[in-house]
Amino acid sequence: MKKLLIVPALLIFVATAAAENRFFLAAGANFLRPADEGYRGIYGNQAIFPEMSTAIRLVGGLCLTGSLGKFSRTGATPDLGLETIGKQSYITAGLGYILRVSRLVCLEAGGGFAGMSFSEEALGTSIKGKRSGLMAEGGLLIIPEDDRVFMGVKVGYLSARVDDLDAGLEGLQSIRLGGLRVTVSVGIQLFGSD
Repeated sequence: MKKLLIVPALLIFVATAAAENRFFLAAGANFLRPADEGYRGIYGNQAIFPEMSTAIRLVGGLCLTGSLGKFSRTGATPDLGLETIGKQSYITAGLGYILRVSRLVCLEAGGGFAGMSFSEEALGTSIKGKRSGLMAEGGLLIIPEDDRVFMGVKVGYLSARVDDLDAGLEGLQSIRLGGLRVTVSVGIQLFGSD
């Protein structure tokens, strides 16, 4: 059923973008510092991974925004030193505002919701789950007035908390998903030049 809704949603997005002469599509590289201290102890203090993002101007500088990213890290269990694999992915949706401050530079800020999923494989077992959380970000866009290509730098935070990873495990097992992220991206504006 969800797949059937994708095509009408895309058509609505494209029609809205065409009417307002702005559809922003970008690809970038993310640097994330995971929020959970235990996760950092096993998988390291950082993850670098790709992200796709989009924004559709609704009116003035107000935009509907979305992004998605996924990363995987390998580590070792604390006591036995056995290999473990941790994965996190997210999809965000929210509202943003783009303010042009000069012929070349725009400021961007926004927030919204994040759907986050995670999995961990260690000692022959696997734990998986999904949680919703929040997203906030702000940054700088370099968008020449007469050009369709732009560059951006954003700083943001993704946050979701899982309080009980697996009922089969003894004791409370919790994890904080997401964390502080810095994104550098390159994109293109579609449907118009004003």
